[in-house]
Amino acid sequence: MVQHLKEALRKKMLSKRDAMPKGSVESMSAAIMERLFIRPRFAEAKTVAFYIPKGNEADTRRMIKHALAAGKEVLVPVTDHDISFCRFTSFEELEPDRFGVPVPRIRSQASREPDVVVVPGVSFGLCMHRLGYGKGYYDRYLAGSPAYRIGICFDFQVVEKLPVHENDERMDEIVTEKRVISL
Repeated sequence: MVQHLKEALRKKMLSKRDAMPKGSVESMSAAIMERLFIRPRFAEAKTVAFYIPKGNEADTRRMIKHALAAGKEVLVPVTDHDISFCRFTSFEELEPDRFGVPVPRIRSQASREPDVVVVPGVSFGLCMHRLGYGKGYYDRYLAGSPAYRIGICFDFQVVEKLPVHENDERMDEIVTEKRVISL
């Protein structure tokens, strides 16, 4: 039952997100960045894991550039059977993986585990859980990580009630272009 509810919500949110004009994605992503960079845990972090956006996900490319300029070590995900993070070097070094997600061609080892993980999601709930793409990569990684978890998305992707499975991990904060949600 939970799986069917998740699939229906995933389909609805992806359809809505995919229909967004590029200009809206850019301006809303810039507003998310402004809110994210002043969050205390993010500002204090030395090492931050970002995702590289695919399609109309909240765009992290400007965020990555600003984090690097601020002296933070930036990590990005690579997925095989599980997710791991490697050091980000440049956008020119990216190539699509089997899911079409840009990943570094050369995988440099990170000097440390991330202090903060910026987590993508198809939808987030006010319960602080997220709905991803259904493969469980982030949930498995976060289950064993002490990193602070900040989910980012567009405000319409936040729902009051999200179907949750026992293996779904919670966020510490959710940042949208309009608000910050935390417990």
